[in-house]
Amino acid sequence: MPSGASDADPTAVLAAHWNESERRLYPTATTNPDAYQSAVKLVRAVADALAAVPDLEDLAARWEHRSAILDEAVRATGESIAYGLTEATAGCGFSIRRRELLAERAERQRRESINAARQAGRVWAVVHEQGDLGSGLVDPYQCMEMHLPTGLAVVSMVEPDPSTMTPVYVVTVTDMGERGGAVPDIDAGSFEDLETADPELFEDNRRAMRSQIENWQR
Repeated sequence: MPSGASDADPTAVLAAHWNESERRLYPTATTNPDAYQSAVKLVRAVADALAAVPDLEDLAARWEHRSAILDEAVRATGESIAYGLTEATAGCGFSIRRRELLAERAERQRRESINAARQAGRVWAVVHEQGDLGSGLVDPYQCMEMHLPTGLAVVSMVEPDPSTMTPVYVVTVTDMGERGGAVPDIDAGSFEDLETADPELFEDNRRAMRSQIENWQR
């Protein structure tokens, strides 16, 4: 099951508001550079004040206290909030901390997947999976499977064809830099990308790429 389908994100609704805050605040760089510089300092101070927030659930709960957090940021920096951008300034700070927490969670899940695969004696570990393969471009599918002995990962994803904007099913290889066995270095660039417009061939290409890695110079 894709990881995004099973991991609840209590900030998902708020994130849309926080993203809109960034779209409102950052264009002031071109219209009012001084106000923008002040805003950047305040946003960073808000994000720093949230550094101890341990998870997304707590971050969502802290949004109710955004005014107090922003007031403290103003006192800490000595900066003033641009007119009409109070909510946007706080939202940008929360958005930064949300991205940090999502990255931390993704890394934690990646390590857990790798450790579980090693303990089970497997040579492949799914370290990332999201989207719905059957949805095409509505919820694009992406999966990263790491070959534990070499540290190479097979990345399978659905992308839009730039000329037709229809789904293209791509399988490529990337190096995660985590060799787990006494094997020779393998350059990820040695593997040619596999692309198809046929979703039924997608899984065949994934298997073929995994096989190429397993049998490389064997």
